[in-house]
Amino acid sequence: MARMNVRSTMDSPPAFLRAFAVLVLATSALAQQTTVSLENRALRTELDCSSGAITLHDRQTGVSWELGCPVATLKSGSTATPPSLRLTHRDKSTLRYRREGIGEFSLKLLPNPPRLEYSVVPEQEAKELRLLSKTLPVGPGGNSYYAAPHRMGIQLRAEGDKPYSRHFRDSRSMAMFGAVKEGSALLVTWTDPCTEVQVDYSVQPAPQLRMGLAMRERAQSVCLQPLGRGGYVEIAKAYRAVSRERGLLKTLAEKMRENPRVAEPFGAADFKPFAYMRLAPNTPWHRQDTWGAQLNFTFEECADLAEHLNRDLSIDRAMLVLNGWINGGYDNRHPDILPAAPEIGGNDGLAACSRRVKALGWLFGLHDNYQSRA
Repeated sequence: MARMNVRSTMDSPPAFLRAFAVLVLATSALAQQTTVSLENRALRTELDCSSGAITLHDRQTGVSWELGCPVATLKSGSTATPPSLRLTHRDKSTLRYRREGIGEFSLKLLPNPPRLEYSVVPEQEAKELRLLSKTLPVGPGGNSYYAAPHRMGIQLRAEGDKPYSRHFRDSRSMAMFGAVKEGSALLVTWTDPCTEVQVDYSVQPAPQLRMGLAMRERAQSVCLQPLGRGGYVEIAKAYRAVSRERGLLKTLAEKMRENPRVAEPFGAADFKPFAYMRLAPNTPWHRQDTWGAQLNFTFEECADLAEHLNRDLSIDRAMLVLNGWINGGYDNRHPDILPAAPEIGGNDGLAACSRRVKALGWLFGLHDNYQSRA
């Protein structure tokens, strides 16, 4: 009997071999799955292993957000949907998978607040990645729209009889985008400035908005935060919290404590005379073959205007911001903006104008455009 026990023990594979076999079988089963998912109390994320398409479910509202599959532009100039994926890691909150020639992708559910972090570490061949490409479809309806941080913010709806595409980069004032679908709100955020938002509107087979994010150079991640029932107000409040966490939020109250003069523009009238412009030939504004000029105010006349408004119209709280003061006139010769336009008084005339306006108790400022693509 003892010999039988010894033979049985010797015939059994060692424990480490049994564990290895289990690991191989589990990995093989994971690789063969057509759909894998992550979930927590608020969200469920599904990844289609055959296409790479992602769906984000908001459990609070029952609304699903289609993230689609990413599109890559290679340095060779070709644009294609990335090749089939290979799962490399899975745990309770994270999925990682690889797409050959494109990069290593990651999906991670974060708990507080509930959100999905979607990122990629691109390979050298990839020039631009659209982690979101014509995604988050929104149709017609009073409770369905996009909220884009264009200038002071705009609302885009699936309405109109003509399709269009809009790009938001230089005019975008915040690193966020909002979507509302059937009364369910979603906040999309990122951290790198090398990110461009594109909105596409189609009318066939039914009116629909879709958005995408083009990510270049260092840009590698995006965060999607379902907010439950809500609209642009809830989106704004959620982004306020994100901004504070990133150290970007400073309220007016905080600014006034540091500099009491911040309160001076409150209730002030804003006067912005376009003093001087040079007009390029053969443009909608100047249909001549040679350069033209439009001289509206000299610096002396700008100061005269301010004194008239203050003295004769009793406007005692205002700011005067000059357009077209730079060398060459409005929107010309950037970045060589100095000296001030000699056609309307030059540096001496600008300095005298500033002194006269400030003597009224008004604020005085200069309009110019600055941007960086670094």
